Amino acid sequence: MAVVWQRQEDGVLYQVHRRGDRMRLFANGVQHSEFHPKRLVTGSVWDLLWLPALLSEPQRFRRVLILGLGGGTLLPPIRELLAPDKLIAVELDPHHLAVAREVFSVVGEGEQTVLGDAVAWLNAYDGEPFDLIIEDLFAPDNEAVSRAVPADRAWVRTLARHVSARGTLVMNFGDFTEYRQSHAADQHTMKGWSSRFRLSCGDCHNAVVALTRDPARSVHLRRRLQQDARLAPLLRRGRLDYHIRQLD
Repeated sequence: MAVVWQRQEDGVLYQVHRRGDRMRLFANGVQHSEFHPKRLVTGSVWDLLWLPALLSEPQRFRRVLILGLGGGTLLPPIRELLAPDKLIAVELDPHHLAVAREVFSVVGEGEQTVLGDAVAWLNAYDGEPFDLIIEDLFAPDNEAVSRAVPADRAWVRTLARHVSARGTLVMNFGDFTEYRQSHAADQHTMKGWSSRFRLSCGDCHNAVVALTRDPARSVHLRRRLQQDARLAPLLRRGRLDYHIRQLD
């Protein structure tokens, strides 16, 4: 494995490791992103962040917002599978954004990347709501996998306010305990959602939680994966590793 890019700043060592065509972004030894130009899925936590979009009809997602872009792992599958009219991604760390733009080179034409604080950006945002918001906020100096932004009452209500009437919200937690201890798990705080799901995979402890405005069932996700010519072979061969459980 070769180190093909490296930066160090404020006690954080950023490195991109390459093995064959596969590249991975690390910060202080913790992996934050990866990219393979010939593979749509990673077989890891990043797949769990876009999979909930398939709980609903994909053509519904005209406007997509990613909070915490990292190295941009999510951009190729969202572009390929959802083809949104508008995609905005906000990333606080300039080194992560540089990897997305210049090393992985995954930012497509017309896709807007913003260098800035995701919380401040969304609090200031006054435009159309988004059909899909993916919130994946983990600090690069965290040597343990835990959220950089607490999922408190104010933040989860801000997120909900910017999701469209038939939209989906996806949030990434370090583990299920972190989710259960947050306001995202409080049914009173999270009124206005019809269905809630937890997604996990075999190689990580993360708990990805998806909330949908419209009623949904996990069988809908499985059915759409099986019907998609790009994803069905990966599902059969075990390369798309996920577990989903309805929380309602």
